[in-house]
Amino acid sequence: MELSFTVAKKFSPNNVKGMELRSATLERAVVFNTSGKGYEKVREAYDAYLKEAGEKGCQVSLKLKGIGKSYEISGPDTMDFLGHINFVNESHNEFVDFFRKAMPEIGKTVSLDLTEKAALIEVTAEAESFEKYSDELLPIIEKYDIGIFKK
Repeated sequence: MELSFTVAKKFSPNNVKGMELRSATLERAVVFNTSGKGYEKVREAYDAYLKEAGEKGCQVSLKLKGIGKSYEISGPDTMDFLGHINFVNESHNEFVDFFRKAMPEIGKTVSLDLTEKAALIEVTAEAESFEKYSDELLPIIEKYDIGIFKK
């Protein structure tokens, strides 16, 4: 039986200036530096990511582009790359960590809609029933303070 559900993460407010994750989909993210000091940290993270991928023999498919005061990251490796950026809002770091490490255990990601206040992930998974499946998810969603909504 295929289950369809949504997992959600609400972001805590942030008063510290620096790199913030403003929006994201599966293959596009917008990073904004609220301190107004440029995007050297993103470029440094990108160089480190390319080096790490090269050492593993992996090909990277990403494009980085400045758009006004924002920096756009696009390509199939976007969410993996975001794990190499240290955001000032710790809830953004927690979400990226959750997406990269825990989402493969939960199910197949259908879509991601991330805004400044929250992230919603549409998921499908195979299981006998939602109730049995949710018991398996409980430790994961509690660890990352994730909400789950059944359709």
